[in-house]
Amino acid sequence: MRDRKDQAAKEAERDEERREEEPAQLAREQTRRGTDLAREQAVQKDQTGKEARREEKRIEEEPAQLAREQARRQTDLVREQAIQKEQAAKEAKRKEKRIEEEPAQLAREQARRKTDLAREESIQKEQAAKEAKRKEKRIEEEPAQLAREQARRQTDLAREQAIAKDQEARRRKAKNQTPS
Repeated sequence: MRDRKDQAAKEAERDEERREEEPAQLAREQTRRGTDLAREQAVQKDQTGKEARREEKRIEEEPAQLAREQARRQTDLVREQAIQKEQAAKEAKRKEKRIEEEPAQLAREQARRKTDLAREESIQKEQAAKEAKRKEKRIEEEPAQLAREQARRQTDLAREQAIAKDQEARRRKAKNQTPS
């Protein structure tokens, strides 16, 4: 039982100590909260100050930034105009060159056409000459060809007549040999 009494006494002491320390504990927490709040307010004030300085700096630099952008746009515009002028000049030179070369080109084309026409006429003449030679050769060979054909016909006729005579002779012979 004594243990219980000692334990109860110890517990009562602890409660008493807690009660005594509680105002000090609360005061420390309140001080800590006050410090934290002051720190947060200082950080927020610092950030607000930094933000205000950044905004001031941006406002101060804005005209310079706008001037740089305008200068860049102006430079780009000048560059584009120079490129367009250069392209127009090149196109004009090409056009002049085309105009200068056009008569020579037309002359070359006309010469090529004449050459092609002369070649075609030469081929036609050559073909006509070959055809004429073939006709002459046919005309020269025609009497000999006709004679060969006539000789062949006569030979064929003689052969047919010989066969017919031979068949007639066989038929008579067969008729004569048949016993009646």
